[in-house]
Amino acid sequence: MDARLHPIADSMMLFAAVLIGVAIVPFVAFVGLPLAAAGIAGLAYRGHTMLAALAAAVGVAVVGVLGASDALYAAPVLAAVVLSVVLLPRRSFQAVAASLIGVLALANIAADEMLARSQGTTLPVAIGVETKAIAAEMVKASGNALPAETLDTLNQAVALMASAWPSAYFQTAVIVGVLIVAAISWAARKADRPIGVPSLHQLDLSPHVLWVFVAGVFLVAASYGSFAGSAIMGVVGLNLVLCARTLLFLQGISVAAGMLHRTDVGLGGRILLLAVLAAIDAFTLVVSFTGLLDFWVNFRRMPRDGVTSADVEPDGRRW
Repeated sequence: MDARLHPIADSMMLFAAVLIGVAIVPFVAFVGLPLAAAGIAGLAYRGHTMLAALAAAVGVAVVGVLGASDALYAAPVLAAVVLSVVLLPRRSFQAVAASLIGVLALANIAADEMLARSQGTTLPVAIGVETKAIAAEMVKASGNALPAETLDTLNQAVALMASAWPSAYFQTAVIVGVLIVAAISWAARKADRPIGVPSLHQLDLSPHVLWVFVAGVFLVAASYGSFAGSAIMGVVGLNLVLCARTLLFLQGISVAAGMLHRTDVGLGGRILLLAVLAAIDAFTLVVSFTGLLDFWVNFRRMPRDGVTSADVEPDGRRW
């Protein structure tokens, strides 16, 4: 009897994890979505794919009670998570993750646009108003004593922030997407169904991400010309550069993780050092630049034949 009850209890706990995860998505998506993804993967990799899909559907219905915009975000994202769980064991994890990130970004934009329209405005307008309010608070905090040149620079920065909103959604989607894929990989290992998702220190992105950076730089440079549409080209180019920077940062932080993995630094120390590097990169771009260089220098001597190395090293270590 105990042998039969054990898997039933596990399934119930995983089902509950999905419901709890989806329920807190509107409040802390960074926690809720990975938790829900781990529950869905745990059910699916134990042979309960339909139960996993049912859990996701019930979770979306619960979120729908909280608000239409929340349901608009949760429904496509949970569908993408279920599809990712199914595809990760048989498809390139980078292709699956890229699709998941795209869904996360578009769903977030659609949900926020619906929320903005319910308030009688649009998402770009709402973001512009918010960034201007931030600038006004900065001027107020300075005692309105800023020189004209500084005010002009501040206004330009505000306009830049307002035009870069699509890249902000992409950056958020990358972070959440990485956490979701990591949660799915963790659940797969717990179910004795390991999938081909490398650890952070072995992550090696496709060099095709460089095309995003190149296209962005080209468009930004072209925007300085005096012709119709140059301003739009500048906005598009800026967003592409910022999106590429996020991917280059991910490549750079994986290089740093690879270097730390070869040392005697413990897991806690590595996490702390990587967090410090992330904070430094916000001001210096040193990690992102390292990620850019890695495509040519290959600091970790990774195989560059179109695939990443095995996700488990010969000594069995991973993190």
